[in-house]
Amino acid sequence: MRASVRRCVNYTICCHMRIGFWQNDDENQQKERGKMQNAIKKAVDLLFESLPFSKENEECKEHIMSLAVQKYERDLEEGCCPAIAAGNFLIHADTLAHVGAYLGVRTLADASGAETGKEEQLFSRVQKKLRRNCILLSIFTALTFNSVLAFFLNLSVVHLIIVIIECAAFGVLCCLLIKRQQHIVRRYHFFDTSFVYTCRKTAEEKYDLYTKKLTNTMFGMFSMAFILFFSLSLGFTSLQYTLNEAVNTVNFYLFFIFLFFYLALKNVLCRKLYAAFFCKRKTVEYMCELRRISLASACYYLFFGVVLLLLRNKMEHVFSAALTVMACYFVFAVFYNFTRRRNFTGRNIVFNIRKVSCYTLSAVCFLGYSFMRLDLYLLQPYINTVSETGQNENDITYDEDSGIYTIFAKEDSFKILQLTDIHLGGSALSIVEDTKALKACNTLIEKTEPDLVVVTGDLVFPMGIMSFSFNNNAPIMQFANFMRNTGIPWVFTYGNHDTEALATLSRAEVDVLLKSLSYKTSKNLLYPYVQPDVYGRSNQMIEIRASDGSLMQALFLLDSNDYVASGGVNEYDYIHDDQVAWYQRMIQNLSEQEGYTIPSMIFTHIPLREYREANDLYESGSSEVTYYYGTLGEKMIDKICCSEYESRLFDTAVELGSTQAIFCGHDHYNNQSLQYKGIRLTYGYSIDYLAMPGIENDTEQRGATLITLHKNGTYDITPFRLIDLQ
Repeated sequence: MRASVRRCVNYTICCHMRIGFWQNDDENQQKERGKMQNAIKKAVDLLFESLPFSKENEECKEHIMSLAVQKYERDLEEGCCPAIAAGNFLIHADTLAHVGAYLGVRTLADASGAETGKEEQLFSRVQKKLRRNCILLSIFTALTFNSVLAFFLNLSVVHLIIVIIECAAFGVLCCLLIKRQQHIVRRYHFFDTSFVYTCRKTAEEKYDLYTKKLTNTMFGMFSMAFILFFSLSLGFTSLQYTLNEAVNTVNFYLFFIFLFFYLALKNVLCRKLYAAFFCKRKTVEYMCELRRISLASACYYLFFGVVLLLLRNKMEHVFSAALTVMACYFVFAVFYNFTRRRNFTGRNIVFNIRKVSCYTLSAVCFLGYSFMRLDLYLLQPYINTVSETGQNENDITYDEDSGIYTIFAKEDSFKILQLTDIHLGGSALSIVEDTKALKACNTLIEKTEPDLVVVTGDLVFPMGIMSFSFNNNAPIMQFANFMRNTGIPWVFTYGNHDTEALATLSRAEVDVLLKSLSYKTSKNLLYPYVQPDVYGRSNQMIEIRASDGSLMQALFLLDSNDYVASGGVNEYDYIHDDQVAWYQRMIQNLSEQEGYTIPSMIFTHIPLREYREANDLYESGSSEVTYYYGTLGEKMIDKICCSEYESRLFDTAVELGSTQAIFCGHDHYNNQSLQYKGIRLTYGYSIDYLAMPGIENDTEQRGATLITLHKNGTYDITPFRLIDLQ
C-alpha cells in the first residue's frame, strides 16, 4: 500500500514539474488542478482496493474522496501550489487510519483489520439470478407494451380481447418476477453484505457494460424514431399516405419498437442493479447526461427532418439524404463513445478484437447488402446518346381480352433479332461491363436493323457478390429506356437469373414493373397485360401478319422457369404440362381460324432436353440430325445445361407439326444450330460480359441471331458475331 501511494506522490510531482515547466497560464493551471484531483482519487481507490466489497464501503470511499478533494481545495486557497496541496494528502494516504486522522473522520478500519468478505461465487451466483430476473421482467414488460400498441393500431373487438388476455398474463408474470427479485435480495442480504474485494471488479465491469449499452441504445432509439417519423411525414406531406397505410408502416416497425423498448428497459434495470453498490452521485450525473444526449439528438433529427421535408421536391433521392443524416449521427455516437463516455464509466473503451471483428463484419455485411440493393442509374449517360436505328413502320395492335399482340409487316419479310443473356449487373462496380453489354446490343441492332427484338432471358444479373448488386429494378428500367431510344419493338421472356431469391423485386413485382413499361406507355415493349392462367412468370403469343392480314408466323414466348423449389443448387425447372397444353390449344385454335396448320416458333431460355439428345446423335454421326452452324463451347458445368425433368413440349410440337424452330439461350458459350425431327433447335449467341468468369475477354461466343420471316411462312436464320461487325 505504501509503495502504491509513493507512486501516486511521485506521479503528482512529475505532473506538476512537466506542466509548470512548459505552461504557466490560467488554462493550464486548471488542467494541473484536474490532474492533482485525479491523483487524490486514485490514492483513495488504492486504499479501498483490498477491502471487502459492499455498498457501505463504497459509500465510505465516496465520502473520503469528497473530503480529500475539499481539503485539497482549502490548501489551494491558503496559497499552496497544486502539487504541494495534493502531496499533503498523499503522504497521509498509506492507511485508512492515517487518512481518517488527517481528514478528521472517525477511525476507519484498515484492510488488515477488516472482516473477511463472503466468497466470490456467492456474489456471482446471486447477481446472475438478479440479472436474469431483470431480463425476463424487461421481456414481459416490452411484450405488454407491444400488445397495447398493436391494439391501438388495429382497433377491433378481437384485438381488445387478445390484448386484455396478454396484458393480464404478462402483468401476473411481471408481478411474480418483482416479488422474486425482492425475495432474492432479502434472502442473501445482497446489498448489505460484504463480499471479497475481487467482486468490486465484476460489479464495476457490469456497471460500465450496461452504462455503455444504455447510452448506445438511446442513440439507436432516436435513429429508429427518426426514420419512422420521417417516413410517415414524407408520406403525408406528399399526399401519398392514407391513415391505413400509415398504420401499416408503424406495424412494419412494430418489431423494432419492441426490440428497442426491451433493450432500453433491460439496460436500465441491469445498470440500476449494479449502480446500487455505488454512490448516488454517479447515477444523478449519468441521468443528466442522458437528458443532454436526448435533447441534442432530438434537436439534430428534428432540424434535419424538417429541412429534408422542405427540400423533398428538389431532391431526387430524399431517403438517401436521410440515410446520410443517420450516418453522420452514428459517427457522432462513435466519437462520443471514445471521448465523453469515459466520464461516466470506471474504465474507458477496452478493445476486444473478437467483438470488434464481429461488429465490423456485421456492419460491412449490412452496409454492403444495403448498397447492393440500391437503384443505381449509372448507364443513363450512355443510354441518352443512343438514337433511333430506323423508322419502325409496322402497325401493332393489342387484344385486351386475350393479351395477344399482332404486328402487321409493311414488307414481305420481317426481321427478328434474338438477344440473350445480356446480364446487366446494375452496380457501381459492374458499370464497365454493363456499358459494354449495351454497346454490343446497340451495334447488333444498328447492323441488322430488325423489326422486332426478342430477349430470351437473363436480362439482368442480381447475384450479389458475383455482380455486386441484388438490384433487378434499375437494370430492367435502364434496358427499357435503351430500347425506347432505339425505337425498335421488343419482347421478353424470363431467364433463371431475372428474379433471383435475394433480388430487390420478386417475380410478381417484376411482372408489375414490366407491365408499367409496356406498350400503353412505351409503345415498344410488347409485354402482355393479360396472361394465361398457367405455370410460369409470363407466357405469351405474338402474331406476325403480312399487310394483307395473312399470318406469317406465330411466336410463342414460353417461360422455362428458374429452379425447382425442392431441388438442389442449379437444379433447373422445366416447361410444365399446363404451359404445353396452353401452347397446344393456341396452335389448334389459330390453325382452325386460319384454315391450315399455322407456322410457329418458340422462344425460351433454358434449352429443352432434346437439345442434348440431338447433339448426342450429331456427334455419333446419325443422319437424323442436320447440322447448320455453331459450336458447343460450354465447359463450366455441362456442355448442355438443360433441366433433368422431362417436358412434353418438344413431343407435342412434333405431333402438331406447326413449330418450325425453337430458340434458347442460357449456355453462354453455345451457339449451335441443328435440325431434329423437323424442328430447328438453335442456341442464341450471348452478350454476357459479367456472369461467367473471364468471359469479358472472350469474343467468339458474343453476338446475336437474326431470324428473317417470309410471307410464304418460310424463314432464314443468320448468326451475327459481334467481333465480325467491329
